Amino acid sequence: MIGEHFARRWNEAGVIDDAALQRIVAWENANRRPIWLWAVAGMGALAIGLGLLAVVGANWETIPFWLKLAVDIGLNALCAAAVFVFWQRGLAGPREIAALLLFALVLSGIALIGQIYQLQSAPWRALVFWLAICTPFLALASTTRLVGALWFASAVTTWFVASDLVVDLLTYVGVLRGGERTWWLASVVFLKLLTWLPACLFIVLGCARRLWLPARAQGDLLLQLAFAGMIVATSLSIAFAASEGHIAGTLALTAVAATAALGAGAALWFATDGTMRRATLALLGLSFAAWIAGLLPSSGGTLAHDVLRSLLFILYWAAIGWMAARAGWRGLFGIAFTVIGFRLLILYFEAIGGLSATGLSLIGGGVLCLGLAYVGWRLTRGVPRRPAGAPL
Repeated sequence: MIGEHFARRWNEAGVIDDAALQRIVAWENANRRPIWLWAVAGMGALAIGLGLLAVVGANWETIPFWLKLAVDIGLNALCAAAVFVFWQRGLAGPREIAALLLFALVLSGIALIGQIYQLQSAPWRALVFWLAICTPFLALASTTRLVGALWFASAVTTWFVASDLVVDLLTYVGVLRGGERTWWLASVVFLKLLTWLPACLFIVLGCARRLWLPARAQGDLLLQLAFAGMIVATSLSIAFAASEGHIAGTLALTAVAATAALGAGAALWFATDGTMRRATLALLGLSFAAWIAGLLPSSGGTLAHDVLRSLLFILYWAAIGWMAARAGWRGLFGIAFTVIGFRLLILYFEAIGGLSATGLSLIGGGVLCLGLAYVGWRLTRGVPRRPAGAPL
């Protein structure tokens, strides 16, 4: 139904002729799938799954531990065998689903062992162990964007849960001093580094996946997500000022961030070429420069300092929009223009303030939004579409 609707719009606009319209409509009618039947089937499957969970949950304490472990190990072995069989037969879709199920079952097995044997340990240890044993087989058995996105989400979650481990590693290599552990965990500078490092790491991983032709689409997605995380990390670095003190530690963390950025740049240099290489390296360099500028400590929260940070935020996103327009990334250009519009709107409300001026502020803010939306629409239509293979 939706496909037929768009086909008729294209026909009215002269994009396709009447013959093509009839073929599209005939194909849609022949392959139509009633949504309500799929909804009923989904509800039935969900009811069965919830029923099984309820029965198992109600009798969990009475089920012997050896039976729990046997069922878990059996399910893992079954999924592993399914991945191997589907791989041998060249069935990409079933192989990806089986690999994803095995990925989830391994984590559930780790949690089950911890629950049965009452293992007292930090959650990040289980998550790190889970990723360590699952990442190799996922890298070999999966090439789709969906599995890549789920693995990315799992890795990011593990990274932030394991912030204590990051501090321990930085202390071990001499970047931080052990006596300042508690302070660094609550430090704004460390939190900024904690968001910057995974973005650089995932750029390297995305480039590595992109070099393997079957996983090129997955690598492009990882690059997209990594650059999105880098932009968010840079924006947060600009938005939140760091407090005074611990200059030596701040310089050491800056050196760590610079090393990570150089590694990401080297990976982009080898894994990309042409326009894509220039655009991604420019975005990386711009983000690192703005991230460093965001490390400047606050000057007592003065108005001039707040305005300077607001202008830096707007300039950063304006530069992103300019680069997106040059590279043909229409989506990123639209996002940059929207973010600038919201920041200007917030700045507008901050500047006016006062209860008596609330009505005028709302009217003025609404007019500003409408004007920005119109200008953004005109500018976006003039941006060419991104070239094939661009990561953003």
